Amino acid sequence: MLPLRIPRPERADGTVLAALLAVLLALMLAAQFVLPQDRPAVPDVPPAALRAGPVQIAVISPDPALSRRSIFQPTRLAGSGAAGLSVPAGPLDGAIPAGIVRVRGAARLVLQTPDGGSVTLRPGQSWQGWRLTAIGTDEVRFARGGETVTLGLGAATESYSYPGYDPRGYQPNQADEQ
Repeated sequence: MLPLRIPRPERADGTVLAALLAVLLALMLAAQFVLPQDRPAVPDVPPAALRAGPVQIAVISPDPALSRRSIFQPTRLAGSGAAGLSVPAGPLDGAIPAGIVRVRGAARLVLQTPDGGSVTLRPGQSWQGWRLTAIGTDEVRFARGGETVTLGLGAATESYSYPGYDPRGYQPNQADEQ
């Protein structure tokens, strides 16, 4: 193997200064290891987290009118005021169709009971005398005797169901037309 050939500069104008700086840097590095380590002692100061006392968080009680009603209740209506504090009984005695699930292609209804529990029903099964006759994509049909009730999902009665978006009822904003 041939030794590595380092080319020599033709003139030594800028190389002497660079060589002197490299030697000075090497001497300063050696001095760091040779000189004694005179470090001042670090004072024993506890961290700021230990000096500060425990944080006092005040107990905040919610407004009683707000704490009595659930904000996630599907029958909650805007502007219902104090009348909306109780869930309407509805045709299923307070039960609300919460959702539809498909298990191996068969539709099942998840019914939220007034006590907060849930019941899963297939068409033909009954809950408190109401027989589930049909499950649609967004509504279910119950029958009892000669009475038939169709409920939208998340509603106790049809009057509580979400009306949906009707593009024919769209009224443009007056500012948009200017």
